[in-house]
Amino acid sequence: SGGEEGALRGPAIMPGGQKEAYALVEDIFKKIAAKAYDSVPCVSYIGPDGAGHFVKMVHNGIEYGDMQLIGN
Repeated sequence: SGGEEGALRGPAIMPGGQKEAYALVEDIFKKIAAKAYDSVPCVSYIGPDGAGHFVKMVHNGIEYGDMQLIGN
């Protein structure tokens, strides 16, 4: 997630799935993720299969609602 800013500064990463699999890629995700103001990578293990997708879906729904309000 991140849109234009994500392309420039790195994405916010919301992975889900098996914790064992996440442990194998966590360091890579932290290197490519955007950094918060305190330099902490914007990546966090969300939960089991489908959890990351669900969080991304909710995030997009909120963002699209905001854009609709601004457009009106």
